[in-house]
Amino acid sequence: MNPYEIPAMLEDELPAIVPSLKEHAPDGNATQIIKVLTHYTRSLLSLHDLPAVVKCMQVADKIYEKGNQVVRNAVENVFVYSFSGLQCACNRLEWKQIQSKIPVTLYSAYVRQIYRSGL
Repeated sequence: MNPYEIPAMLEDELPAIVPSLKEHAPDGNATQIIKVLTHYTRSLLSLHDLPAVVKCMQVADKIYEKGNQVVRNAVENVFVYSFSGLQCACNRLEWKQIQSKIPVTLYSAYVRQIYRSGL
């Protein structure tokens, strides 16, 4: 999957994200598209809509798994990088529920980031 294919997948899986995609990522830039997905996920978390947050993570995982290197880098550097911020945006119980449902590939990337940074 290349960056130009991501919006179609997001439209199918998360129809409510379409207006933000058209406004903030109209040119197929993988990083901008993933930023929109990250912001959308964060907004769902602020509403405490945990099932929708988990759905976003599953979609991000699908994008990561099928993506070329540019797409994978965008998912790691934007979406996965946001996990620490997401953790701070919810209570401990919510984070445990979310953490238990983070797809393995994304969680592995998150753990690599933590160890690489020395946190």
